[in-house]
Amino acid sequence: MAILNEKVGLSNSDLRKLRSMRPGMVLDVQVKSPNAAKRVRTEFVGMDGTRCIILRYPDEAKWGNLKDAIYTDNSIIVRFILEDETGEVIAFKSRILLVATKPTQLVFISFPMAIQNQGLRSDKRTSTRTPVELADGETGGPLFDGLVLDISASGCRVGVKRAVQGESKLTGKNLMLSIRPQKDSVYRLKGQVMNHKTDELHHYYGIKFEPGDEQITPLLSEILIDF
Repeated sequence: MAILNEKVGLSNSDLRKLRSMRPGMVLDVQVKSPNAAKRVRTEFVGMDGTRCIILRYPDEAKWGNLKDAIYTDNSIIVRFILEDETGEVIAFKSRILLVATKPTQLVFISFPMAIQNQGLRSDKRTSTRTPVELADGETGGPLFDGLVLDISASGCRVGVKRAVQGESKLTGKNLMLSIRPQKDSVYRLKGQVMNHKTDELHHYYGIKFEPGDEQITPLLSEILIDF
């Protein structure tokens, strides 16, 4: 095992995390096209020792044409949620080795040299600038748009332009937050405004999430680790 670690630059713990992937596990994949980065979801198929990892080719009926992004030698970033007592997002960079079309569409990628990980259950705040739509938590009526400025498993800080909010008061209010880490994905979480600060241009709200919401984990998996 020591030789293996030296070869791939991974610790025993890192290898255990990679080997925790099971066929059918959902993976978040990010690839670059000539125009922009594309972030899609697919499934883990298997791995061949430390030679390569095999993914299912993402469904183009759902994600659109990917031929300009998924091709041999292009770089790829893979993220997945490690569902154990640690509750972590695991992410790694790799390179596409081969795109197979027969008998089924598969993507072979190089075994990673290193991984990143971020605990989902930690209260450590992670900075971000993710769009959010705020609505009244009781009536569902829309209020205004803002940005999530930092986030953890227990809550977030939201910034709203003073010109947008006007004289509305949110302190102590229950809200519905529609958080959009990507254009085609939205996570709706309930939360309560716990504190409020302001400057010349913005209002800033500390919001505590409603405990036990199942959308918190996949949301954090999209936001927490960004290469």
